Amino acid sequence: MKLFRRFFCVLGLVSLALLAACDVPFTKEDPVVVSVGDAKLRESDIRRVAPEWDSWGDREKLTFLEHWIDEETIYQEAVANGVLKDETLQAQIQRTERKMTVDHFLQSFADTMMVGDAEKLDYYQAHQELFLRGQTMVTGALLYFKDWQSADLYYKGHKKLVYDSLPAEHYLVKRMEVFDSATVTPDSCMIPSIKDVELGKLSVMKVCGGALKMAVVVSRLDSADVLPYAEVAEDVAERAWVEHQKAVLSNLKKEWKKARPIFSQMNVFSEKDK
Repeated sequence: MKLFRRFFCVLGLVSLALLAACDVPFTKEDPVVVSVGDAKLRESDIRRVAPEWDSWGDREKLTFLEHWIDEETIYQEAVANGVLKDETLQAQIQRTERKMTVDHFLQSFADTMMVGDAEKLDYYQAHQELFLRGQTMVTGALLYFKDWQSADLYYKGHKKLVYDSLPAEHYLVKRMEVFDSATVTPDSCMIPSIKDVELGKLSVMKVCGGALKMAVVVSRLDSADVLPYAEVAEDVAERAWVEHQKAVLSNLKKEWKKARPIFSQMNVFSEKDK
């Protein structure tokens, strides 16, 4: 109830203010929602500042309107007391306006910039140090045997092979555990280091954890390997766009400078600062 009393109170004050202001136009297209003195807050103003207005509840809408009324009232009071004549404030306003104008102008160029596929690929190839894998990954298998005789026979028949794919099933192998893209060793006894293990070679048989095993690593992607373009295409596109933007704006600034006389008075600096 308090909320609605506040709401109707504000609306009442607003209505009186609007009725008192004879020059306030009431239009269906863009009605005035609130006014303070000659300042008017139209529906279009609200939607521009608060695009989520329609999803708000009464409390949020009321808070927004009260805040605008308070701020506008104080602003008008400040202007009436000559605050805008303050030189420090004027300098701050000019600096803010200058920066906002520059930012808006440059953003208008950035919004229209497009980066083609060829330029993205060129960026990827020229900056591959940005797209390293970051982790060593190995793929291979652990082979289990039921006894030394089976393991010895298997090792003698396969020790000279160089594996570039996983071993095929074999009657001498009791069980095979495959590890794919492992970033840590799948068995510290059989493979102490995934970075130092010999690639494609079957290890000698060893009893680890109570089981007779062999190990083979069939592929390794080192941390320094460059990720495929397809995996980093989105990142490449973003980075290439930033680089493209810098280059274009740099050239534009040079052109704009050439079109204007620019004078620099260097003796404004002290000898110590030169």
